[in-house]
Order: sequence, then structure tokens, then C-alpha cells
Amino acid sequence: MSKEELNACLKCFYTSARKKDGTYYKSSSVKSIRATIDRFIRLPPHNKPFSIISDPAFTEANKVLGAFVKDLGKTGKIAGIVHKKAISKEQLKKLWGSGELRPADSLNPAQLKRTAWFYLGLFFGR
Repeated sequence: MSKEELNACLKCFYTSARKKDGTYYKSSSVKSIRATIDRFIRLPPHNKPFSIISDPAFTEANKVLGAFVKDLGKTGKIAGIVHKKAISKEQLKKLWGSGELRPADSLNPAQLKRTAWFYLGLFFGR
């Protein structure tokens, strides 16, 4: 398939992709699908030398995707981002008390890994 043909197919695909129940995917899901397609065509056996995300030949398809997602958000057909509530001090104390989190000088590597992921999530989750 040429870039032009693929661009036309992607425009149609982005606007017609639906879940099994007929509802629309969230914007992050559609963008993840686009990234998956990009990875699929760039890896063996296809080995395409271009990216459907960054190649100028696919600007039109990417603009269609952006406009479509924006329109779905404005019309309320897809929900916006729902942020989780911040963890409370009581919940943090409970995690420490249960042994799920430990100080950095702990000798258990699995516990250190869990603690590191917790703090990374806490930091970047804000």
C-alpha cells in the first residue's frame, strides 16, 4: 500500500473505530491503537521506513483523528479524563503499617521495587 492509500484508509478507520457495543473509544485508546499500528508496520516483516505518527504524508489522517476526538469530547460522546483522588495520609500510614512500603535501606528487592513504583506513581500522578 502506498502512503497515500494508507493515509486514506487511516482517515476512514479513525472515524469508524468502535468498541463491540458500538460506543466510541476514548481519545487515549484511539491514540494507543494508532501507535500500535505504527509499531506493527515499522517492525519485521513489514519494515516500513516511515511513521504514521510523524511522517508529513499522514498529517491529514492525524488531523482527522485529532478533530474527530475533539468533536466527540465536545458532544459528550466520550468522557474526558477522570483523575483519581490523591492518596490520603491515613491510606499512606496504612500502607506503611501493613508492610507494603519500606524504607530504602530494606534488604528485600521486591519490597524496594514496590516502594519505588509507589513513589514514582505518587510523584507523576500529581
